[in-house]
Amino acid sequence: MNTMKRIVSFTMFLCLMVCAGIHAQTDPHFTHFREVENFYNPAAMNRDSRLNVVGSLAMQMRGYTNAPVSMYIGGNMALPFGKQRNAVGMGLFNETMGLFTNRRLFFNYSYKIGVGSGWMNLGVQGGVMSEEFNGGSLKVEQQNDPAFPTGQERGTVGDLGAGVLYVNGIWWAGLSAQHLNYPHVEFGKNQGKTAYMDIEPTLYLTGGCNIALRNPLLSVQPCILMQSDVDFLRTDLSVRGTYQYDETLFYAGVTYSPGISVTAMVGGKLKGVLIGYAYEFYTSGVGALNGSHDLMVSWQTDVDLFKKGKNVHKSVRYL
Repeated sequence: MNTMKRIVSFTMFLCLMVCAGIHAQTDPHFTHFREVENFYNPAAMNRDSRLNVVGSLAMQMRGYTNAPVSMYIGGNMALPFGKQRNAVGMGLFNETMGLFTNRRLFFNYSYKIGVGSGWMNLGVQGGVMSEEFNGGSLKVEQQNDPAFPTGQERGTVGDLGAGVLYVNGIWWAGLSAQHLNYPHVEFGKNQGKTAYMDIEPTLYLTGGCNIALRNPLLSVQPCILMQSDVDFLRTDLSVRGTYQYDETLFYAGVTYSPGISVTAMVGGKLKGVLIGYAYEFYTSGVGALNGSHDLMVSWQTDVDLFKKGKNVHKSVRYL
């Protein structure tokens, strides 16, 4: 009972911290959000005892000048002590969008506890984020206008997040929040002027399951991602079919984001490395031919920190 009370209190804390904001900045979106869940939720670790490494590259709104390009690479693993209840991870994120560059370096920690017939992770995240503005590339009618910076301005600030993940058999669900400390970034100190950027928290709700079909080689995995910064809400409903035979794996699927886009995705595993590609067709004014490309690469291996010998490579695990 005490464990359940702590879980409920932790979840309510996440919701209250996020909903307190009025203005917000929307975080980036990766089409392969299932594989990069650790980017959204620090509790999305310790599903097994392996070292998990994943990278994703998202090139959005192709055809537009200075369109956003987002890159993420991260890893996580369970620690060998404490019955492998402890897990750690880290991630590096870089995004360029017009004259702005956004960078983040963060570290995750989670602790696993048994709840009912499943288990739950409680996770925290800490790191730094950097916002950079390239004023040297700014084109203005009046040169040397004091209202505009003429060089690169950068502001760095600490960043905090937290999350919870519950796994029970074939289904899972997670809730997380980023930027819980309301980062306040300052620019322009190099030129004697100061501009500010306040970043509001963002809330994420994720979930999914694995449905086995009559043919044991086939399965279906529906999942969902809801992303909200109070001013903006995006929902991604995704489903894909998977064929897996020993070390051979292929998948294909589709994601629907109401009012935003429809995405087609394909992927497969080659020599223990899972590679996926997706193309996002925008249904709004951006246009289908100016969609987004998303490339994902994932790799796992067994890690034994105390025994000698080579690590055994394993396949990517699907819930």
